[in-house]
Amino acid sequence: MTTESDAETLIVRLRGLLPTLAESERAVGRLVLDQPAEIARVGISELARRAGTSATTVTRFCRSIGLNGYQELRLLLAVAGYKQEAAGRQLPIGAEAEIAADDPLPAISRKIALASQQAIQDTFETFDLSALARAVESISGARKVDIYGVGASDVVVHDLHHKLSHLGLVTVAYSDVHLSLGSAAHLKPGDVAIGVSHSGQTHEVLDPMRVAGERGATTIAVTNYPHSSLAEQVDVVLASAGQEDVLFRTGATVSRIAQLYVTDCLFVALAQYRGEEAWAAFEQAQQAISTRTGVDRARSGRRTH
Repeated sequence: MTTESDAETLIVRLRGLLPTLAESERAVGRLVLDQPAEIARVGISELARRAGTSATTVTRFCRSIGLNGYQELRLLLAVAGYKQEAAGRQLPIGAEAEIAADDPLPAISRKIALASQQAIQDTFETFDLSALARAVESISGARKVDIYGVGASDVVVHDLHHKLSHLGLVTVAYSDVHLSLGSAAHLKPGDVAIGVSHSGQTHEVLDPMRVAGERGATTIAVTNYPHSSLAEQVDVVLASAGQEDVLFRTGATVSRIAQLYVTDCLFVALAQYRGEEAWAAFEQAQQAISTRTGVDRARSGRRTH
């Protein structure tokens, strides 16, 4: 039976997949996102006409987003459209969120804000909490935690490293593939490796994660695509849901925001799970930082006299 959850998941998945589709399929996807209730009422030939493509392309589009065919798409869109109309609003992010080359500054700021908000909302609505619980349990008991990521994901990697360190965990962040591979080769059962990649196809992350898994470490992926190469080779998938903009690559920002939401959930859940041990680690770190701050202020005061 089709549920509202199934329909919402379809919309979320399509928003994320839209930039990866062929241009002809993307035209279909834009119509689906912009007018779910309307498209649910038309036949496959009419949708193809409106998108300026063929019925074969529409069928291929359905398969590209994980559906069996056009009838399944119409059923899900009918549910999504009903939910949208009942709420008395339009879906806040669809194809219209892509930034155009001639957009004025107000439109740019609005679209980026909407995309960021929607990335967090979509991730929240589709987040696998059982996967989060498994990740928390594995990381809390780990001897060592390696975190791998490059490019835009590097920011997320170092933020997560910082947070886990404050919990008293032994963790190292790597953005160089050779260092990542060298460290992964020395991991053992009971250790954890976390790979951060929006696409889930980044070889600089795939390779050390593969080695870590071969060494017996528990492997965790933070990725936007739960069926990506990275997701398929790990033990636990923490999936984000950030839509990428095709023209200006604002996805590099939106994907980080979605990933940071995921890792913040992981951090807070870990802190709760570790209880008094976490609070003791926080206090030790804060005391060390406060001592350093006092030294810096004293030195600054001496320089002004």
